[in-house]
Amino acid sequence: MSSLAEQVREAGVVGAGGAGFPTHVKAAARAEFVIANGAECEPLLRVDQQLMIAEASELIRGVELMSEAVGASRSIIALKKKYQGAIDALRTEIARRESRVELSLLGSYYPAGDEQVLVYDVTGRLVPEGGIPMDVGVVVNNVGTLINLCRATEGRPVTHRVLTVAGEVRRPVTLSVPVGAFVEDIIAAAGGTTVDEYEILDGGPIMGAFSSGYVSKKTTGLIVLPTDHKQVLYKRRAIEIDIKRASWACDQCRYCTDHCPRYLLGHRMEPHIIMRLIGQQRADCIPPEDLAEAYLCSQCGVCGMYACPTTISPDKVISALVEEMKEKGVKESLLRSEFTPHPVREGRKIPVSRFAARIDVLRYDRDAPLQKEPLTVSRVRIPLQQHVGVPCNPLVSAGERVEKGMKIGDVPEGSLGAPVHASISGTVEHVFDDSIFIRSPGSPG
Repeated sequence: MSSLAEQVREAGVVGAGGAGFPTHVKAAARAEFVIANGAECEPLLRVDQQLMIAEASELIRGVELMSEAVGASRSIIALKKKYQGAIDALRTEIARRESRVELSLLGSYYPAGDEQVLVYDVTGRLVPEGGIPMDVGVVVNNVGTLINLCRATEGRPVTHRVLTVAGEVRRPVTLSVPVGAFVEDIIAAAGGTTVDEYEILDGGPIMGAFSSGYVSKKTTGLIVLPTDHKQVLYKRRAIEIDIKRASWACDQCRYCTDHCPRYLLGHRMEPHIIMRLIGQQRADCIPPEDLAEAYLCSQCGVCGMYACPTTISPDKVISALVEEMKEKGVKESLLRSEFTPHPVREGRKIPVSRFAARIDVLRYDRDAPLQKEPLTVSRVRIPLQQHVGVPCNPLVSAGERVEKGMKIGDVPEGSLGAPVHASISGTVEHVFDDSIFIRSPGSPG
């Protein structure tokens, strides 16, 4: 493992865009391109665009460090052309440093930040079906990840997470919070909610999941929505209902397939075919090539939340099918490395504003300014698994005093994962199976 990879692993750096892949693995790879993903395609989120302004120097240094580690000949920051403030800040810093880092300006479409979509739009290379960008000589990292990578070389572990609080809150805001901070404390920093009955999505309004009650390194946003909001109802709806709807409401219009970002790249991803088979109760007889199709789904939500005129949820049905196949030991197979993007792809890119209107969150599209000072909290519950791989084993016990930045959990040697660190100084009150609860001195019990 390279020196940079070791520093990054020790600091607990993982993908900050929501996936949580351990960054030291990418830092130990070889690639021709390094792409910093600043597309931030989900509505309402403001994290990446504001980090590119506030932390332009650390971002560019992080890109340079990653490029040097993997031997890349080109280093690119990909962001939307409408992020003019970020473009200006980055160009100024690139000129000041005389850096080789380039900017690639994207349209405002969804899902511009999907790794496979991004790689093609920036480099023209097609990631194989079921593959990853490194298969075509590309390493992709979120801009927040690369800022954390830069800080890791200074011995600064990941203890905080920058996120956007939006939706039914009095003061939408983007702020830095300790990892493990409780959602209620963060919502209070946004002035509290404007409705009495609500749900909170961890992430964006499209791909976000219902909050666990505290944040992780992967939390990009907290979106507060009324309990009767269409996105809440969509995400709450039982999968059994969607499977039943597939049998009597799916009219095979193909809209889900025709708008699928992976299908438009040329993948054999045809949600309407899967819905037909599910609707006919033939899931156990699905041909192997169609099983492989299901594994290609990126869970972007376009098919169910945007394309389907009858509000069936192909994305949810496909997710359930994939989980069932994994339980049965069905492996990905028959995946191609040679294919051609659909000729109408450019015309079918979905404007983010149109998607936001479709899911009824455009009304929440307000400024969420970056708060300069990090949020101070008196308690945190730090998850032991904030990454792809295996959970960390706790390294501390109840009653033990810990200092901010101290390593409190790590994965077994040789396992995929990343350590976790105390995000505040205080006393360990509980070590749960999945998390560690820390309270600072003098805080209420």
